[in-house]
Amino acid sequence: MNKTFNLLFYVKKVKVNSVGEAPIYLRITIDGRISEVSTKRTVQPLKWNSIVQKVSGSSEEIKSLNFILKHLNRKFTEPIMN
Repeated sequence: MNKTFNLLFYVKKVKVNSVGEAPIYLRITIDGRISEVSTKRTVQPLKWNSIVQKVSGSSEEIKSLNFILKHLNRKFTEPIMN
């Protein structure tokens, strides 16, 4: 039986907070079943690059946030690859 698996990071722009930042969510799809998980991180929507699913910029804060997202991606994909 074929199994499908996909991860997608996205920004929920409808939940912008008082400082203009929106939460970053992770959508996990397995065999058509979808679950969404908050990463507990926020970003200014204009800095979010939806194509590469990370924050655009080069500050240390942005590098740290992108590292966290990369780590989360690995955390969910490594058990499936092994």
